[in-house]
Amino acid sequence: MDPSIEQRLSEALAGYRQKRDQFLRMQQQLSTAAATVRSRDRMVSVTVDARGQVTGLRFHTDAYRRMEPAPLAALLMETIAKARGEVREQIRGYVTPLLPRDTSFEQAVSGEIDWAKMFGAVPSGVAPDNPVVPATDPAPVRPGDRD
Repeated sequence: MDPSIEQRLSEALAGYRQKRDQFLRMQQQLSTAAATVRSRDRMVSVTVDARGQVTGLRFHTDAYRRMEPAPLAALLMETIAKARGEVREQIRGYVTPLLPRDTSFEQAVSGEIDWAKMFGAVPSGVAPDNPVVPATDPAPVRPGDRD
């Protein structure tokens, strides 16, 4: 094999492996992303996961028992929003370095990006659940099946 071709293939493989490792690290980070925020009056803490779902709610005092429902609800909603904002910033930090140039985090999470166009559509005849096996793959030939 031509040494220059071998060198380019080696570099391409190294680049692929580096990107793959970065994506695997990002996947791990996203699976464990969470944020806990304490309310401005320090009465309650809220924990949210990477999807912004509340996974924990802790009252540090019993002052909430003396609050009217509307101010308590407002305090909880404000604290949840802050926790969601913090976890979103974590995710921004994990995802942004892997985005193509001229692509913002907001575009990536809003659905504005046509990922199929960017990476190419799945070729026809490729099974969507197993992209390495063509959907029209013929059955294997066994000894004795030939004419």
